[in-house]
Amino acid sequence: MNKVTALIFSQIFFLLFCAGLQPVDANELFECDKDVAGIAESNPKIYQQMVDSGARTLILKGYKPFLVYWIPDGFKGLSKRRILVVMHGTNGNAYHHLSNYLVTAKKHTFGILSVQWGWPITKPTPKGTPKYKYIRDARNIYRLIDAGLTYLDRRYSITKSECAWLGFSRSSTQCAIFAHLDKNEGKGYFALFIASSGGIGKHQPIMHELLSGKHGAKPLVGQHFYLWGGKRDRMHGENEMRRSKKIIEQLGGIVDILRIGKEGHGGFNHNLQYQEEAWSLWDSLCQEKNHQ
Repeated sequence: MNKVTALIFSQIFFLLFCAGLQPVDANELFECDKDVAGIAESNPKIYQQMVDSGARTLILKGYKPFLVYWIPDGFKGLSKRRILVVMHGTNGNAYHHLSNYLVTAKKHTFGILSVQWGWPITKPTPKGTPKYKYIRDARNIYRLIDAGLTYLDRRYSITKSECAWLGFSRSSTQCAIFAHLDKNEGKGYFALFIASSGGIGKHQPIMHELLSGKHGAKPLVGQHFYLWGGKRDRMHGENEMRRSKKIIEQLGGIVDILRIGKEGHGGFNHNLQYQEEAWSLWDSLCQEKNHQ
């Protein structure tokens, strides 16, 4: 193999790796003091707060995306051991995003698995934030989530069919995709999909598949959703979330609650009343499933 060929192959490997195409196995995840993407160093205060609260970082050697999990005291002794999987928005921070739901998680004793699916590829400058790269294929994000939940299941025997998924902003736009993946290609982890401040995007290949009927006329039948949008959010507010409701219902999903708040972008993250409403729906759906 000459130098030119070797260089081409190395560049292809790098692109595939950065796109998040590396297989993820729960056996290869391990707990580490800090992540390898530098997210902890970028916000040391919130990182330390989460560590002090009991959060742990899960990494895969040489892999920039990572997971942060938090488990409440006495979790192993609960009859139901549910996990809320949360995904950050643009230029997001898994530690900070976990902190948004810690009060509600402590109150209702569910665990949190926060997914860092984007990572900085440039250094911050005085004039702005660094550029971020993201795992492009939602199937690879789902594999990362699956690995994390498998890891937690081995340690805590989680109630796997009673977890919930929560996407904010950039992640929220993929709520229908993750509902499809979980139901039709995955493990059936999630009883509820919570989408806040991010109307469904149509540009992803999987979304094209859903809308074209490739996976059937109603691929989201039986999947439940809670949608939140803020009136002061100009990009992903009321109109976008109402549009998302129509798309989800077109695909057979059930939008149990569409809540339009008075706040702007991210209002759900900081208002415990909305989180309480979503928790109540999540719990009731699990109760219904158990009585069927």
